[in-house]
Amino acid sequence: MQKEIHDFMKNHLDLLVQQAKTYQPFVRTAFPNVNLADACFNLVAGNAFSVFLGQYAMRVRSPTEQDFADFGSLVSQYRQKINEMFSE
Repeated sequence: MQKEIHDFMKNHLDLLVQQAKTYQPFVRTAFPNVNLADACFNLVAGNAFSVFLGQYAMRVRSPTEQDFADFGSLVSQYRQKINEMFSE
């Protein structure tokens, strides 16, 4: 993945995790019997994936297989942060 796209995606993922922390009290109250860490991670990954594809579309390029693998590696680093956020 190009450094510019990688850096943009990292910043975007950091923002999404910060937003999830902000909404955490509401989410815990609204959905008491749901695995919130998995649900949150899925939302973050889904949002990040559309942004990832948008970054390539703006450059009139298609991501390669390696770009997709890099994206998966980057996003998976956030699973632990989200798990920790909801285990408190």
